[in-house]
Order: sequence, then structure tokens, then C-alpha cells
Amino acid sequence: MKIKEAVATLEGLQRFPGRPGLGRVKKMLSLLGNPEKVTTYVHVTGTNGKGSTSAMVASALQAAGYKVGLFTSPHLHRINERIKVQGWEISDNDFVFYVSIIKKLLRKNPHIRPTLFEALTVMAFLYFADQKVDVAVLEVGMGGRYDATNVIKNSVAVITNIDLEHREVLGNTKAKIAVQKAGIIKRKSTVIVGEQNKNLQKIFEREIRKNKAKMVFLKPRELKFLKQSSEGQVFHFEQYKKLQIPLLGRYQLHNAALAILAVRALNERGFNVSEEALRKGLRSVYWPLRLERVHSKPDIILDAGHNLHGVKAVVKTIDQVFPRRGRILILGCSVDKPFKEMSKILATLSKVIIVTKAKYHGAKPKEILEAIQTPKKIFFVTSTVRQALALAQKMARKKSLILVLGGLYLAAEAEEALLD
Repeated sequence: MKIKEAVATLEGLQRFPGRPGLGRVKKMLSLLGNPEKVTTYVHVTGTNGKGSTSAMVASALQAAGYKVGLFTSPHLHRINERIKVQGWEISDNDFVFYVSIIKKLLRKNPHIRPTLFEALTVMAFLYFADQKVDVAVLEVGMGGRYDATNVIKNSVAVITNIDLEHREVLGNTKAKIAVQKAGIIKRKSTVIVGEQNKNLQKIFEREIRKNKAKMVFLKPRELKFLKQSSEGQVFHFEQYKKLQIPLLGRYQLHNAALAILAVRALNERGFNVSEEALRKGLRSVYWPLRLERVHSKPDIILDAGHNLHGVKAVVKTIDQVFPRRGRILILGCSVDKPFKEMSKILATLSKVIIVTKAKYHGAKPKEILEAIQTPKKIFFVTSTVRQALALAQKMARKKSLILVLGGLYLAAEAEEALLD
């Protein structure tokens, strides 16, 4: 079996389960000898910031000399990106090997019928066990309580924040979504909570007390922003002075603080991550397509933010970091997101807007235009992302800023076009 066939095998699985539950994953892991039981876990959920927080925790642990597994989703270019050890994606050969194990298991047990994400999660557990990682950082796919990753006994759980998302699955209020996220809280674990809403905090407190877990709430007053440039940010957090991260956006300081608290919780459980390693890990973290400059002269910035909360933060950051730059906005959103509201927010960034459509899940440019039409803007429409980039580069001056915003698939497709 080659990598394309392996990917096709996984893509042939159902996307969504017939009913939510952990039974399928638990059954598969049991038949495979329970590989999920052999390491320590940091489990990360929340509406925004899960990936960045997970990457920062993994980077700090790696800087301290630990062998670290990292499981995130979705991927940008290759499915291998989701499963990493020491920052390296699982190889094609290893990916094929673990898919063959899953395929054989399902052939013998056709009644299990896992989703693609459930199969990938089981593969990650197998790979991390075989690689003998010291610790693995797992990003929840969706929600928490019934997410495939929630079969572990985590040492540390992180809940970044709560906003309305996946309402058809998780519930139509923030309180209902918080209950789902709280499902990752395990007995006698340490739980780091970034959400500041008092009513939502009470939901987490109840679950924490029920599980006799240790509760740590992020205190924003302990977080002090110092400066931000196109190269990154400098900030204080608690006793740590002048910490640096290469990621832009004040919201990333919130994520960095959560990562610091998670690492401290691991230290209380026998790990040894020094302040020097923590600083190095934060300074060197890489999390792609989050306000990332991928081209210069003209500068092209890509961002994969794909919900209302995310795009509001992106607009604020761009206005802070690049306040007087001439901008050209390439705009495209996924059809399964609130793209009309998102488009209105993003359209405030530029007078010149090129509306386009990503190949995968892209909303129709006509519908985006209808949402943001105003006589004060200059609009162009292209049928492909590649055409949009070519047009933007043709119009841009040397000091112009080209922004590619609105969706994860748009940003990924734009990066592929630029790399070509």
C-alpha cells in the first residue's frame, strides 16, 4: 500500500458517527493492547487557541529534553501533519504501516465502523507508544466529552475558552458547549481554565470538584503585554519577565499563559522543565498560517482563522501591527461557517478586496459580495485562489500588504500556490 491508497482508505471511513460515543475507539484500542495507557498526556480543548496552546506546550517540553508526541487537527496540506514526534510529521512509510493495522482490524471487526478522526486518533496512540514518547499533547477534535481523544487518563487538561461553534453537535448555547468541553476533566488531574465568564467557570468548577481535580484559573491581571512587531511579541506573566513568542495577536499571550500553567502543572507531577527551557520553547514555537508572513516584497500574510471570534482577533491585530500599510485583501470563507458575518468584519481591513473561492468547501463569491457590498470598496472576483494572488501581486506596490483571510482551506491553498 502506498501513501495515496492509505489516505484513500481513511477517507473511505464515515466522517460523522451514527451516534456520539467513545465505544468505537475504546474497542479498537482494547483489541490493539491499549497503547493509550503507556504515556502521560496534556489534553487541550476550547473554541479557539487549542492548536497554538498545544504547540507551545509541546515546544517547551521538547526544549527541556523530553520526547514529545503532538496530535492536532485539521491538517493544512498533508494528513501526516496531524501526528508528530519531536516536531517531525509521521513518515509516509509509518503512516501506511499504521493504516494497514487499522484496515486489518476493521476487516476482522466490521461492526466497529469508526470515523476518519477516530481511526487517526487510534493511529496516533499506536505511533506514540511505539516511539516511546515521554509525554503526548492531544488537541481535541470537537467538543471534548465524546471526542475520540477522550479515552485517556490525562494528567493535565487545558480549556482555552468557550464560544459558539458546532452548534448542531455541541449545543446552541455557550453553557451547553462548556458542558461538552468539561468532559475532558479526569479524576485527580490538574485543570487549567482560560475562560473568564463566571457562569461558564462554575460549570468547570462543578466538574473539577466532582473529579477531585486541581483547579487553576488563568488570571488576566498576571499577564502584561509589553510590545508587538511583525516579528512577534514580548510580555510578562506572573514571575516570568520579558517572555517572547513569534506568534502575533494579543490572544496568543492568553494561549502562552495557558501553556506556561500546563507546564508548571506537569512539573508538579514529576517533570522538570526549567525556566530556561520554557523560554526557549515559547521563543521557538512554530504554528503555521496564524498571521504568518510567507512572502516579502510585497508582504503576503496568511491566516487560517475560520470563525467569528478568530477573525475579530485577526482584524484587531492587523490594525495594531500594520496600521499605515496599503492593503489588498484576498477574501474567501468556508461555506459551513458564518461567512456573511465574517466577511463583513474582514472587509473593514481594505478598500481593495479580491473575493475568491477555495477549492474545498469554499462559499460562492457572489454570496460573499452580497454580504459586504458597499460603494466605498473596490471589488474584484476570481474563480481560483491562484488567480487572486496573481492579481493582488500585479496591483501591489513594494510596501503593500496582501492579506489572505477568511478560512483555513483558503490559507492552505494560497500557501501551496506561493510555494509552487
